[in-house]
Amino acid sequence: MGIDPFTAQIGASLIGGVMGKKGADTQSAANQAAIDAQLAPFRQYQPYVDANLSGASGALDSVLETGAYTGPTYAGPNQFQTGTATNMGNIGGNLQNSGYGMMNNTSGFGSNANSLFNQYQGMANSAQGDRLATAMDYARANANPLVDAAMRDDRRNLQENTLTGIDLAASGTGNTNSSRAGVAEAVANRAFNDRQADVALDVQDRLIDRSLNQQARQFDDQGAALQGAGMANEGIQNAYTSGLNTLGEGANFGMNAGNSLQGYDQASMDDARANFERQRDFELNQRKAYQSGILGGAPTSVGAVQANSVDPFQAAMGGAMGGFGFAQQYFPQQQSAAPTTSLRPQMRPF
Repeated sequence: MGIDPFTAQIGASLIGGVMGKKGADTQSAANQAAIDAQLAPFRQYQPYVDANLSGASGALDSVLETGAYTGPTYAGPNQFQTGTATNMGNIGGNLQNSGYGMMNNTSGFGSNANSLFNQYQGMANSAQGDRLATAMDYARANANPLVDAAMRDDRRNLQENTLTGIDLAASGTGNTNSSRAGVAEAVANRAFNDRQADVALDVQDRLIDRSLNQQARQFDDQGAALQGAGMANEGIQNAYTSGLNTLGEGANFGMNAGNSLQGYDQASMDDARANFERQRDFELNQRKAYQSGILGGAPTSVGAVQANSVDPFQAAMGGAMGGFGFAQQYFPQQQSAAPTTSLRPQMRPF
């Protein structure tokens, strides 16, 4: 009994379609397995990422709804600080005035020093003079009264005793104007003059020593006085320096107090500005943090994914069409034993 050609064609088509679909299913499964393996790391994190995104979004909404901190952020200066700064500022002003007064009262130390220098220079010049000549002049100018005073007894003895005795003796012998009487009187006067010369020399010598000592004493006294004046002038200079330092300390006190008060005001301004900027930029900073910290962690690529383009139904259709052609080629002479009915479609060969 021969095989009906139509039946053979139908069977071949079915077999070709089944085999084609099977091969396509195998290829499609292999491609899908490769794609699944490639996406495995992403899919492993995907549920956690989705959960974190959802939670972070809620947290962001909560933070934005709460807003920036609006409570006090600056502890201003207390009364002790401001009181101390004010007191020190006032003291600084008083010190400046006091120091200026001290400087004004003692500012002449420079001219004093110049005067002292000139006096020392005058002493130095006077020390170069001939002090002995000065002493001798002093002795000559002052010796006679002293010599006369020293010779008072000798002169009285000469005039009242010696010369009168000579005159009395000569008169008793009648030789008043004799040479003998003249000689005796000359001898007496010579002795007096020699005595007077010795006394004058001794007086002048003492006057010279006295003058030299006096000059030395005056020089020393003048030098000591100038030194004392110089030390006093140094004290005036020190007082001037103290006034200058006091003025400087007053300035420091005043500036430090002013800087403290200015610092308090500046800190308050800086705090107000920081609060304004913090509240102004709060939402922007939160969204930037959300973008970089949360959304920035999302994967941007999963690599090159090969599309699974295998179509099992198309492969089955191609297999069926191939099987139908095979049966038509190799079983054209066979006659089908099946009765022909009006329900069988009229198949035309491809």
